[in-house]
Amino acid sequence: MSDTIHIEGIEPLLAKIKSLQELRPVVGAIKAAALHVKGKVAVYSEEKRPKEKRPTRASVYGSVFKTEKQRRYFFWALRKGEIEVPYRRGVSPGSQTFGRRWTIAMSNAGLTAKIGNNAGYGPLLMDSTRQSLYAKAVGWRTTDAILDEETETVTRLITYEVNRALEGRE
Repeated sequence: MSDTIHIEGIEPLLAKIKSLQELRPVVGAIKAAALHVKGKVAVYSEEKRPKEKRPTRASVYGSVFKTEKQRRYFFWALRKGEIEVPYRRGVSPGSQTFGRRWTIAMSNAGLTAKIGNNAGYGPLLMDSTRQSLYAKAVGWRTTDAILDEETETVTRLITYEVNRALEGRE
């Protein structure tokens, strides 16, 4: 009886395991890049503009209410306590705390990071195709614009770690 076991094709498997171990710093860089981008998208855009210089809904849309039905609903919801004027972020009814709802989901052994927000009104604030005129007027940047601005930083973070891994440094 022999005290060794020979497994056909083990060398490629061992090489893959070693390469996955070398990816650990890259996975860390991807997570760091995702955290960086999350920090950029979670900023409330209108906070950067002085309150007295912010446009009003009437100045953006031409009138406060577009229809009589919209006006009636507003005052009904106000009486019922479903909305509050002035709106207080995070406190008023209907607030979904948009800024605190940003999350990161890692997948593909840590090689993919997805940043998302599940607030129902999120697309009206930051989606490039569904952003409201008012959100645009008060200065909300779209997620696409932020990603475009941060691509160079993210690429630099990840490239640095990939190069370190390839050179065998940790």
